Amino acid sequence: MKVLYTTGHALWLAGDGRPVELPSYRAHQYQATIDQIQTSKAWKTTGRGAQFMGMEQEEPEGREIQPDFGGIALYRDEILYSLNLDASGGLYRRDFEEKANPEGHIVSGSGLRIGELALHGDDLVACLRYPNGQSHIGVYKLPSSACDEITGGDSVESAPSWSQDGRRILFSTCGIARSDRGMLYSPKSIAEYNIHSQRMDTILEDEKTDYLAPKEDADGNLWYIRQPYDAGGEKADFGSILLDILLFPVRLLKAIGGFLNAFSVLFGGESLGANSRQSRDVKSMQKSEKEIFYENMLIRAEQNAKENERSGDEFPGILPRSRVLVKRSADGQEEIIARSVLDYCLCKDGVVWSNGSHILHKGTDGKTAEIAKAKLAARLQCVEEV
Repeated sequence: MKVLYTTGHALWLAGDGRPVELPSYRAHQYQATIDQIQTSKAWKTTGRGAQFMGMEQEEPEGREIQPDFGGIALYRDEILYSLNLDASGGLYRRDFEEKANPEGHIVSGSGLRIGELALHGDDLVACLRYPNGQSHIGVYKLPSSACDEITGGDSVESAPSWSQDGRRILFSTCGIARSDRGMLYSPKSIAEYNIHSQRMDTILEDEKTDYLAPKEDADGNLWYIRQPYDAGGEKADFGSILLDILLFPVRLLKAIGGFLNAFSVLFGGESLGANSRQSRDVKSMQKSEKEIFYENMLIRAEQNAKENERSGDEFPGILPRSRVLVKRSADGQEEIIARSVLDYCLCKDGVVWSNGSHILHKGTDGKTAEIAKAKLAARLQCVEEV
């Protein structure tokens, strides 16, 4: 078995050794276009002519784009994925080749931002993101590019999936309260939308709990990620914050004075040194509350990894142990399958999940094995045969 996943800026296929990146031809072409535009304008501020006119400037550094792979699905014998580039986005499909072949195009446009995907036959359900912080659920009938948006309002819907019979769409949802201090999110509940009756119902909610990423297995069990709700607004969902950091690192983290030290601790396992720590303490006085929060999330991830290791986890992750993967039977009985779960997907032989450091598989025999080491792997998809 192989596993498709994204680390936000790249698409990967894991299994049979180290993960292999599947580059995007469209992202490469977009980067080449930006480089070409910048080069074509360089004559205005470089060279003897610019020097003579008094307009000479240092040659600017090239702008590296940050592609956002928002969602992945398997469509027939191809990979279907959403790709967002700056202010535009779209749906594309590609093969499993390790080189950047030209993709097939389904829909794209300026201002279109698409997140998680799920397929049932030719019916594609997608998370549609908006600049005002809202996200809603839309349905495509492939290969058509027309979208029927089925939710609305000042809310955030995410992680849609299909019921086994294709009659219902499951997703997480929460309301948004806005104030001068920013946005406050209500606890995330699980809802379902019936395609035929066009009725939406809440099926699992609790004022002290977030319920995330619901999925239904072949036996009718409901799977989801559960974590304690934090009423601190943007601080409510640690897993979502990790993904925000992952998907928007330049925009969100470039201004953080102590980011390099935290990044080194998280991914390298050691600090940059005492001097950098002292510098971070001084600079923290000038940081905004949001900047401090993002930096603390990176540091907390390293602390979570140590706590998980002390708890005896064979494959310690960077998420808190209170963020658990749950299987709920039709009679309401809950079983915790794994702790410190960032994302997961169901497969024919059990379940595959990421804990931010490893991709793991638990088979129907109850045994857990590592598929690959992978930092912040999300949007997992099991590939039974390639």
